[in-house]
Amino acid sequence: MDKDESNGATTVELSRRTFIEQAASVAALSGISLFPRLGDVETSLQQPAAAPSAANDTKRREYLEKLLNILPPAPAFNDWLKASGELPPDFDALPRVNGLPDPFRFVDGREVKTAADWQARRREIGDLYQKYQLGTFPPRPKINRAIVLDETRGEGYLIRNVRLEFGPHNQGTMRVRLILPNGTGPFRVLVCNSLAGWGPALIRRNYISCGYAANDFMDDAAPLDKLYPDYSFALLPRRAWAAGIVLDYLETLPQVDMKRIGIFGYSRDGKVAAIAAAFDQRIAAVIAGSTGVGGVLSWRSAGESRFAESIESDTREFPTWFLMRLRFFCGREDRLPIDGNLLVAMIAPRSCLIEYGLNDQVSNSYGDERTYDSALKVYQRLGHPERLGIFRLPGFHGANDEERDLDWLDIQLGRSSEVWSNDRLFPWSFDAWRTQTHQEFDLSRYPEHRPGDILTARNGALISSVAAWEAKAAEVRESVAWMLGGEPAMLPPGADVPAFLARFRNLGARRGPAQSATAVSNPGQVSPRIHAWVIQQGGNAYGWLEPQKSQTASRPLNFGYGVKGTLYYPKDTPAGKKLPAAIWLHGLSYPLGYMWVYHFNLHPILALVQAGYAVLAYDQSGFGTRMSETGPFYQRYPQWSCMGRLVEDARMAAGALQGDEAVDPERISIFGYGLGGLVGLYAAALDPRIKSLVSICGFTPMRTDTADKGAGGLARYSYECGLVPRLGFFVGHENRVPYDYHDLMGLIAPRPAMIVQPVLDRDANPADVHASVAQASEVYRLYAAADKLNLWEPWDYSRLPDYMQDKAIQWMGQA
Repeated sequence: MDKDESNGATTVELSRRTFIEQAASVAALSGISLFPRLGDVETSLQQPAAAPSAANDTKRREYLEKLLNILPPAPAFNDWLKASGELPPDFDALPRVNGLPDPFRFVDGREVKTAADWQARRREIGDLYQKYQLGTFPPRPKINRAIVLDETRGEGYLIRNVRLEFGPHNQGTMRVRLILPNGTGPFRVLVCNSLAGWGPALIRRNYISCGYAANDFMDDAAPLDKLYPDYSFALLPRRAWAAGIVLDYLETLPQVDMKRIGIFGYSRDGKVAAIAAAFDQRIAAVIAGSTGVGGVLSWRSAGESRFAESIESDTREFPTWFLMRLRFFCGREDRLPIDGNLLVAMIAPRSCLIEYGLNDQVSNSYGDERTYDSALKVYQRLGHPERLGIFRLPGFHGANDEERDLDWLDIQLGRSSEVWSNDRLFPWSFDAWRTQTHQEFDLSRYPEHRPGDILTARNGALISSVAAWEAKAAEVRESVAWMLGGEPAMLPPGADVPAFLARFRNLGARRGPAQSATAVSNPGQVSPRIHAWVIQQGGNAYGWLEPQKSQTASRPLNFGYGVKGTLYYPKDTPAGKKLPAAIWLHGLSYPLGYMWVYHFNLHPILALVQAGYAVLAYDQSGFGTRMSETGPFYQRYPQWSCMGRLVEDARMAAGALQGDEAVDPERISIFGYGLGGLVGLYAAALDPRIKSLVSICGFTPMRTDTADKGAGGLARYSYECGLVPRLGFFVGHENRVPYDYHDLMGLIAPRPAMIVQPVLDRDANPADVHASVAQASEVYRLYAAADKLNLWEPWDYSRLPDYMQDKAIQWMGQA
């Protein structure tokens, strides 16, 4: 049985042998390849959509007006809107899939059960890509002339420059450079959309290097839109389409082994390579280097909510890359019928290597592994799981190991018998966890809960006093402790060394508590340090803007079990002054931890410092400098949980601030976004030292987070990843979860809490969040503190623009 990627449900798995035999039979009977050739465009893409009703049209216009009001200006998009008159889709009519779309499920919900079904599904994916992201491709034209411009012979090779002429009146041209080994071949080929290619490395391995001029520095593909005005292919898809013409030329050369053609691209050129491989089955292998979104990395795994490149940033900064229509899906990635995992699925069963840097700000280690996991199911069913690989290198964007890439290509194209190892950072299996940790679970011990039961005691009595609530609160804490698992014992700082050594250790310390004696090294650390590197980048897409950057000072503040934090504070703070403090808890920012990228507004750390706060920031476990902690976590701590570690760190951070001489211990707050907002909710509920909480896009109630709602359900915390594994016991029985987030807000009462829940947040069910806060407010009323719990529901999606963080920080100052 396979787990469905969006909700953890089970679907019937076909026998791989049966499926492969059917695939061969379908191909033989139909006389066509299982993978259609580039340019096979479904008729449906050429036909206008049915006219919407007047009411629907009005709704879509209203949505567009609101969207334009919140998005940064995008002149090219505005021009396109005026020229096309196009409106956003009716998002309510599109399936909501917040997890990766299932390769084996059609858009209408039907399952892929046979090889013929897969052929149809693959064609559907290609059509949807052309509709929403790439644009339509013209049929590939015949090459009218291949003109050899020059040839240069070297020792053991020949360099040949060629101009291909094609299309109406030979107006289409493409420059190609070949570096051919001496001999008759046939030789393996690696194609790059750069004339330089990888010639020096390839010639040493007896490959042909084939470069073509279709990149930012030399782009013969750019004018093809004017040559084919009836087709809508955007710039990067035009470059990918041009690869097919280059392959047509290679077919004419006797030295070329057409069964062993590879293609490589990095960054935006990696997107080009992946698209070319998906749409042209003659490409036997693709090395997709740090493609970022729009390539093999899914839009759903990135975006503003993941502090990363997004539909919004790409369609504004690089408006020619993809269709303008894509911009309608800003923040609505869950309604997009395509994503990067499906692009890789289209390549299957041909070979694909997903390459990226560990702290690659354009890519995303977790997101790339999710693409791998999803596409691997297709490779497995087609009988070739060994053809899909991942390759993670140390470093930021630009990290690339050409020789190791070619080692992989050698394996795929039959030159090497080496077995490739896919080194996973985030391996996870709920079933394996349950077996290895001997988890016992009896669902009958957990009664069903009804909405609105927060002031109902276990015996059914109505809670009408603070004392009665605090009795229930103790039960809630017990349930939370069971769900998060038992915290391992931890020595306090310095407890493992003699007192006289501790005194010597602290002589040179900066002000604040001593570093933990239990600090552990981090093998995933890159040089230079991630956070220092981001700050050095300054503004641009990182949010470290002037003059706020220069007005901020910082010093190390380490705490807990080896957590390396930094305290940021106003530069000219007088000695002895005690500042209010905020703990900044970031969201799902895998490559950069508590920093972000592709965000053009002020970073929250600087915004808080400007408001007079000392801000303690650190990478949460599993992110940034601490990504390596996730993989072995449950072998080290089988009865704990990753969420338990996150909450422990936040509570230890509060303790560190409380003991810091520059901090007012009675004014410690948490400012959390996304996952950080959820961690902050738990930490504040369990730790009275946290005096106030801001939770932005932090949670959706568990008992109503069912699979059918499309946000991801409890499976995203238990089946998809090991954040809170015990939640997996309640998938399909959500109303039996022993506590919910309204209970946690009740534990925080009467301390101030602000919940920010944008109405378009794809990771939540906003109406359920509204109801949850309404329930929690009943507890606040018991304390006569109803005004201390605030809910703000802006018309926006999951992101943190200036106006949102400014209002939250203003609230903190008044709470």
